[in-house]
Amino acid sequence: MSLFSDRATPTGASDRVEFTDERVRWRAREATFMAGSWNALCRRIPQFVVEDFKSGPNGPANPYIRTVVRLPVAVTEHPIPVGVVSNTYSLAQHVDVVERCLKGLQTVGIDPRELRCEVGLTPLGEWMNFRAYFPKEFSHNPPDGNALALRLECFNSVDGSSRLMILLGWYRFVCSNGLIIGETKAALRDVHDEHLDLDVIPQIVANGLTKVNADIKRLQRWSKRPVHLPEFDAWADDQLARKWGKKAACRTIHVCRTGDDVELADPFEGGKPSEKHVNVLGRVPGAAIPAANLYDVSQALSWIATQRNSADERLDWQSDVSRLIEDLGCQLETA
Repeated sequence: MSLFSDRATPTGASDRVEFTDERVRWRAREATFMAGSWNALCRRIPQFVVEDFKSGPNGPANPYIRTVVRLPVAVTEHPIPVGVVSNTYSLAQHVDVVERCLKGLQTVGIDPRELRCEVGLTPLGEWMNFRAYFPKEFSHNPPDGNALALRLECFNSVDGSSRLMILLGWYRFVCSNGLIIGETKAALRDVHDEHLDLDVIPQIVANGLTKVNADIKRLQRWSKRPVHLPEFDAWADDQLARKWGKKAACRTIHVCRTGDDVELADPFEGGKPSEKHVNVLGRVPGAAIPAANLYDVSQALSWIATQRNSADERLDWQSDVSRLIEDLGCQLETA
């Protein structure tokens, strides 16, 4: 049972969970997402234990490594191993990580019971992506009228293959874009070793919220900085292509020019990204036609980043957007 169970909610109302259409791959495993209150979601997240690594009940234990075991969620299930870890490994339960994040929100006056949450899990639950969406008063309303919601995200894997990560980012409802700006990124990036301390999470979350205004000021500055497409094309053909590859640069150029996402007509065609022949895939929701300022470009980049199928790549690319926009802004200043 969650520490943040909603005692004021009628019986059964807080238990509703809906599966979303979102899919993402983590280490070649497809993760699916559920949405609802944390009180409902936490009951569907498995627990894990660390046990000796041995060939049988009476066999000797390997002195160098141990195994992480998923405990049954239903009466029809059995314990199942999900990973092998070192003797210095420190297990961070998904639920414990999220509970500490929510405690951090509670310390600044946000009631976790009122938040819409999402949880993404791999089939065995060894990887988790948790999201909590802040109340409307924390949203940013840019000039294009498409609101950005502030959300807390955390990523955790119990098999020791990924770092525990907690961050604050922005979510654009009109197109499901995710955007991570440097001011609030990477509140915590920690390895699962004997030094892992989950008790620091509430303060880290609370401190991250003090930097939200700096994010908003940067977004406002981007909205006021005009972009001329010929200069943007030159930047995308060069810096963006080197960072994300020619295919992503070509797609970004077309989103900024026409509002349409595209695919390469011939993946082996030579030339610059802006010169390649393409097939139109469809209109990008909320795209500015054409992109008129750095903010418009940031949303085109966020669209491309959020379409990445790999969870790790998606996070890395979303984190790249702020730096890419600042780089583009500097180039425009010197042009």
